[in-house]
Amino acid sequence: MTTEGRTTRGERTRAKLLDAARTAFAGVPWNRARVEDVCRAAGVGHGTYYAYFANKEAILEALVRRHAAELYGLAEQPWTSGDVENDVRRVIRGFVALSEADRDIREVWFAAAPSEPALHDLVSEVRSQFVARVRAALVAAGEAGLARADLDVDVAATALAAMVEQTVTLAQRGEGLPTARLVDGLTDLWVHAVYRA
Repeated sequence: MTTEGRTTRGERTRAKLLDAARTAFAGVPWNRARVEDVCRAAGVGHGTYYAYFANKEAILEALVRRHAAELYGLAEQPWTSGDVENDVRRVIRGFVALSEADRDIREVWFAAAPSEPALHDLVSEVRSQFVARVRAALVAAGEAGLARADLDVDVAATALAAMVEQTVTLAQRGEGLPTARLVDGLTDLWVHAVYRA
């Protein structure tokens, strides 16, 4: 077997374990989540599991990092096409969709973070990376003459990222806001806070 074939099979096994972890961890308190349940859901033995992940924290971290990579990709999309409202709306719509699709991962992650130092640190890391990408987009908008000249990009990036994350989290916990209304409202606030009239 070629190295490429082994890598592809290894990637498939890793992906199967990640999907199984989502299934096994869903709705289970973090202190009751077990590697054994991940193995059962994946249809693999413990040896296979431990060939890929050291423990349950490691597989949850891998799930979070996969989620974060998609989040970063959203924030890195160009926001200076000339139609800033649609640019912002596209990113916020993507964030809302990703948050809903990965809601289970985020819930387990935030439940585990207080007791798991690596997962706790990952909360700050992901938020910092997201804020940095929002800041870069705001700087680009300023350089393109689209953003307000007096905008403090450091404060704006932090505030806007927090606004979107917290509002989406609250809405998804049962505040009853339809997705379109949520996206439109966040887009309106963002555009009017940042861009020139």
